[in-house]
Amino acid sequence: MKHILLIFILLSSAAHSNTPQHKTHSYNGFHGMALILAGDKVLASHMPLYAPPHDYQIVYEVTTNDTHLKIIKKALNESLKKQTQITILPTKFDLNLLINKLTPTLNTTVFNGHFERGGTALFSTKLTFKNPLYVKKIAITQPEKEEFDLIKVSAEQGVVIHKIQSKPSYDSLSLVALTNGKYNGQLKCDAPVTTALASKLKACFKSVPSYLETRDFAVN
Repeated sequence: MKHILLIFILLSSAAHSNTPQHKTHSYNGFHGMALILAGDKVLASHMPLYAPPHDYQIVYEVTTNDTHLKIIKKALNESLKKQTQITILPTKFDLNLLINKLTPTLNTTVFNGHFERGGTALFSTKLTFKNPLYVKKIAITQPEKEEFDLIKVSAEQGVVIHKIQSKPSYDSLSLVALTNGKYNGQLKCDAPVTTALASKLKACFKSVPSYLETRDFAVN
């Protein structure tokens, strides 16, 4: 009887060890973001990638102390004229804080340019993620057409965000005017990933994209 019981335990253990385990990913890491100016509000857009811990498109309204906020807004206005970027790199944190729409305050370095591509560190500040505007996990699909979502910033201001899908794809944010919180245009744009992408998006949404990234979503 003891031998039969021992065999049963061994077989059960073997079966359990062969059962597929669902792998969970940590979202703790360094999460760079692009800043854009929407009216008088500063928005931070997580710079996503296809794989965890970066596979989320997230946009928050952010704020900091008055002095640094004025500097950031001035830098964003200048970068818009020059078609450059202002980016940030918070200290290492768990992206689940933003995925779950919490409102953390994070120690952050502000960069003139892309923080990973030659950008210059300007200063550090405590940045508060005060208002979640958009949180969506990247879906690796092959759509029949490009898809966009509308982010409402205020009754008069919105941001059109491109939904990242299978390669080649892109991440973009375009400011649009709203009337009583409604967008009178169409959330569509036949914009293939080419050198003319920015011009095509401008034609579709009547404004130069405030943020556009293609390199991270290109076919290798």
